[in-house]
Amino acid sequence: MMHERFQSGRNLTRSDRKRSPSFLVWFVLISTVAGCIVGGTRVLGFTLAGLAWFFPLIFSFFIILRSLKTVAFPWTIWLPWLVLLLMYLVVSPYDNALQRTAIMVSPIFVGMAVSTDNVRNKMLNTFFDLSKKAICIFFLFVCFSTGMIFTGTLPDITGMAAQAITGALLAALVAAQSVCEGQKRLMGYWVGLSLIPVVALTRTAIVATALTLPLTLAPLALVKRLLVIGVIGVLCLGMFYTERVQKKMFHSGKGEIEDVRISNDDFKMSGRSTMWDAMRIQIDRSPWLGYGANASEAFVTALTGGITHPHNDWLRLRFDYGYLGTFVYGLSMLAQLYHAWRKARDAQGATRILFYAGASAFIPAAMFMYTDNIILYAAFFGNLQFTILGLAYASIRTARADELRAKGKRRAENTRLNPLVNAGIRFPA
Repeated sequence: MMHERFQSGRNLTRSDRKRSPSFLVWFVLISTVAGCIVGGTRVLGFTLAGLAWFFPLIFSFFIILRSLKTVAFPWTIWLPWLVLLLMYLVVSPYDNALQRTAIMVSPIFVGMAVSTDNVRNKMLNTFFDLSKKAICIFFLFVCFSTGMIFTGTLPDITGMAAQAITGALLAALVAAQSVCEGQKRLMGYWVGLSLIPVVALTRTAIVATALTLPLTLAPLALVKRLLVIGVIGVLCLGMFYTERVQKKMFHSGKGEIEDVRISNDDFKMSGRSTMWDAMRIQIDRSPWLGYGANASEAFVTALTGGITHPHNDWLRLRFDYGYLGTFVYGLSMLAQLYHAWRKARDAQGATRILFYAGASAFIPAAMFMYTDNIILYAAFFGNLQFTILGLAYASIRTARADELRAKGKRRAENTRLNPLVNAGIRFPA
């Protein structure tokens, strides 16, 4: 068996079937991959990438309303962040503030909704199998869309940030599963996912995805972690000096490791350093509370004349919500990571894998936040990450409910079969 079995409990009650939102899990997984493949396609004036986060949020809202008492996801961890977002939204004068806020809360709502499900071993096995199929489809799409499979050469520019970000999340899932189950064949999936940012030539994603294995929170021996880091370091160093990467890194097309710094004018930043410097000057004028929900978009658009986001979520949080908001968000992230990690240590089988994967995914997410807007990529990272966490919390709640139900049945059966107890006769202890 790939995973350990949960407590038996095949017969669901009518209320269990009524509140089961299993479709949301499949919808998030499929929409995430679809968003990466055909996300730019427009339907009724909206991109599929936009719909990929909007519909899960709407579904989650109604599921939570219907099954609030069965939410197993620890949403109170995120309550300070949710309250802060609401307060800033109410007073924000900036355009698109509601949309940006909705995107940021979407993963939390999805995790809460998924955690109301009745999750047992069969469903988790199906989720892992479907995830592997999604990885294969995902990898083949990247190969075909870049033309690599036809030309045999790697492209210089791809614009595949969303694909690289999703690949990092799936890599965190595969890494946790491979470590927990000791299945070396799963490493093939991880290697394939690690190649996606290499093909896409997205610099942060190359490092973040490669580190999902050695930095996984699953119980991997320290010696193995150091060995993997050493291998990754050698491969990345060799790749750094290839002509393709050198052209990507430096305006002159040639540089050394010590030249990779923002202060180096030859280091390619796509105009980000100028934008970040301007934002930091503005942040210093209102450092603690920021300027309001989505103020950064208005500032960056006016500064650049077209770009809407600063490609740095940590800087964006400081600009919009100040040091206060950034601290609240970072603390919530760390608290969620720690809570899931503690749960993983006490869990078993597939549940254990999901807890480790969901917690480990915060590590590449924090890396991406320095060079991209991963918080606003709910359709490509956040929703699926919190779906993984929601499944883990739901499986614990389901196992406990099944155990209580089984104890109740045994108690009722013993009472029925014992005539003395039925007659009301009691014996002294």
